[in-house]
Amino acid sequence: MDLDLNLTVGAGGHVECRHCGAMVGTSTSTPFDQAVRNEQPSSAAGPGVHADPARFTDRAIVLRRVLCPGCLVLLQTEIVPADEPTYRQWSLR
Repeated sequence: MDLDLNLTVGAGGHVECRHCGAMVGTSTSTPFDQAVRNEQPSSAAGPGVHADPARFTDRAIVLRRVLCPGCLVLLQTEIVPADEPTYRQWSLR
C-alpha cells in the first residue's frame, strides 16, 4: 500500500522509502521512528522565511526536517516552536 509519493507499507507492515527501500518506520502508527531528523533555525527554510521569529514570539522557532535514513529524500518539514513536539500525526484508517 502506497502512503504517498515517497512512502509505502512493506510486507511486514513497516513503512519504507519508495526510492531506496530503507525502513523509515516500524509500523504505520510510527511511520518515522527510524527516520533521520534534522533541526535548524527557521531561516534555513529559504528566502521566503526571513523575518526574525523574536519579533513575534519569545520562543525559539526551528525548521524540522524528516529524511529517509537510506537515501536522505525529504519526507516532512515543519516550522515550529523548538520546545514543542511534532504537530503532524499520521492516522491510517
